[in-house]
Amino acid sequence: MITNAEGKTKSFPIDAVMSTITGVLVSENGIGCIYEMLNWMTGDSVFTHQIPRISREAVPVMLAIYPEMQAAIDEAKQVNGDNWREWLTTWRQRYGDEIAVPVMNIAEHERIDPLSELAEKVSPDRIITLGDIKP
Repeated sequence: MITNAEGKTKSFPIDAVMSTITGVLVSENGIGCIYEMLNWMTGDSVFTHQIPRISREAVPVMLAIYPEMQAAIDEAKQVNGDNWREWLTTWRQRYGDEIAVPVMNIAEHERIDPLSELAEKVSPDRIITLGDIKP
């Protein structure tokens, strides 16, 4: 197995990996698997609004190790609410139950403060933090 410069990997279930790199949620356990995988890859605590950007960063990292997964990314356009389990079964047969996922290095992942990144997407006056809540 090839790993990134840090050489650290951790195995994740196929549903987490496929959900993260294809952008299509194919997990009976919901979105939590994507958080777990991206938290591992980044060493951060990923916020919901960061998932699309960080998932895009993860794709080339994963494809560098598993170029054959490009087929799954291409196939994901066909996945819908009725057939996602069938696609997950196909991908599980093709890639196995778990896949080793690397930690991203500084060249692969841009660290952005979650609240600053959110302020780029919505008006800052719409952001409420726990410190803003008065009893």
